[in-house]
Amino acid sequence: MAWFSPFSKQDPSDVEPVLRDRDQILAYLEALFRQGSELLAHLPGDRLDPYAVRLEMISEGKGTFTVRLKSHPLREPGKGMLTEFLFTMDGQRFLAKAECLGRSSAERNEFRLPQSICRADRRRGSRVRFGIRERAQVVALESLFEGVGLSGQLLNLSQEGCAFRLEKAIDIRTDRRLALRRDALSSVTKLGLIRLKEIPNAPVMDLSGAVSHCEARTEGLVVGLSFPTKGGFETQVIERLLLARAPNPCVGIPRKQRQAEQARPENGRAEPGTGAEEPAAPEAPPVAAAPLRLLEPPAKVLSAAETQRILKRCSRQILLVVENDLEREFLAARLRAEGFRGIHEARGWLPAVHKTRKVSLDLILINQQVGPNTALEILDSLRGNGLPDEVRVVVLKQQEDVRLALASKAGRLVLVPGQPEAFKQVLVPGLEELLGLSG
Repeated sequence: MAWFSPFSKQDPSDVEPVLRDRDQILAYLEALFRQGSELLAHLPGDRLDPYAVRLEMISEGKGTFTVRLKSHPLREPGKGMLTEFLFTMDGQRFLAKAECLGRSSAERNEFRLPQSICRADRRRGSRVRFGIRERAQVVALESLFEGVGLSGQLLNLSQEGCAFRLEKAIDIRTDRRLALRRDALSSVTKLGLIRLKEIPNAPVMDLSGAVSHCEARTEGLVVGLSFPTKGGFETQVIERLLLARAPNPCVGIPRKQRQAEQARPENGRAEPGTGAEEPAAPEAPPVAAAPLRLLEPPAKVLSAAETQRILKRCSRQILLVVENDLEREFLAARLRAEGFRGIHEARGWLPAVHKTRKVSLDLILINQQVGPNTALEILDSLRGNGLPDEVRVVVLKQQEDVRLALASKAGRLVLVPGQPEAFKQVLVPGLEELLGLSG
């Protein structure tokens, strides 16, 4: 697929307000310098990826600025060539163009001050950003049983889409880890499931959409997703997040203060060495969950037996004990697609103990090996901590194990293959039988 590039579209200055005031352009550059922000440099019309630079010096008298290369790109601008710089500030993306004056050293390039700065947002409307400590996550699947699965930390969210830092990628059919490279994701287009979870003060949201862009940055590979169509519930939740975190969305290009203005005290005399601190962002009030939507009436009339079976699937409580977050998300998504709604998750022995104390479980589905513990070790611990004997246990077997085979013959647990292709043929019928749903 053709990856979206902010540099390949029409000039944003054609549709967005343009900042041409020299004093304001200097103010933006000074803010980038103080914050140590990264800029992405690119040659117009070049098919190569943009490369990261940082501002190192601004000379108002000479009308120039100098950037330091973080790594040597395949192609650099020569003297007199126009270069595009993309940067982010105050939750908005901006584009500036500057003429290259040549190298000032082996790792530094000098440029004339930009003649203009314009907006370069991919998505219209405001967006909210998430910090590392908030641990908001994205899980994206091409489909439940094949294709590529992606997961990582949510960076920002708007009504039109989101961006996240890619941390894991696997082939869903084979459960094989994929290299975190752009070419490994070049075949990914439509996504059957986009799950946004662990967002502070917001419920889990399930959407569908597509990959819109992919950028290699210093912190890793950043993937952008678009979800042009979504339900009313998700729209309301995102709208409340936007109102809580960005109650006054910025329109146009905001004004910035020069460094000298920020250092000037109330008596009007500048004090050398003083700098302005960015104001602390107000704490976001909690976002109340929107009321649940009523299910649409089924396309066909179900029999009483089928209705009872669906209700039983919804009511059964199942605990998944799987260490790998992406693998656990896939398994949970597949079970929910089969109609199981009471899905609980634990990534190890201790979280599983806490879950069994809080939830009245019907069944535990556990990997053969969970971190340093085997399934038998975890099961013995759970039974010792009060797990009732009537709670059935299913172990996803990855390899042969004599102790597991003996425990299965003794009726302590049920063994099923752990391969994805065995899900519909073996696992789902087995779960139905154990939970009393078959027949």
